[in-house]
Amino acid sequence: MSKQKLVGLLVVFGLFAGQIHAEDAQPHHTKLWKISAAVLGAVTIADMQSSMGRPEANPLLASNNGHFNAQGMALKGALVGGVVGAQWLLLRHNPQASKYAAGANFAMSALTGAAVVHNHMIK
Repeated sequence: MSKQKLVGLLVVFGLFAGQIHAEDAQPHHTKLWKISAAVLGAVTIADMQSSMGRPEANPLLASNNGHFNAQGMALKGALVGGVVGAQWLLLRHNPQASKYAAGANFAMSALTGAAVVHNHMIK
């Protein structure tokens, strides 16, 4: 169980590590995009928590026995971190697109949130 908590903390710090430097270097990003990135990170963590040790429908995130474990958690965290990082890079050159990036983040959060609700309903 402690290994899972450690991986979860690493995912959280990985998702938000770039935000600290982004505020100093690029004041152009809007507050809405930052909030949407935080919401996406929080919902992703909730999804990981609700899926841990349970059968996983996504074969990319499933372990050899078909369950969601630390390997799937690391991959999912890397994917979400990559999306937020790519948005940050794109918004550095085109800050007016931040409302579209925020919309995409909120849409991904809604879909992931639906999965969290589903996972908790079938527990």
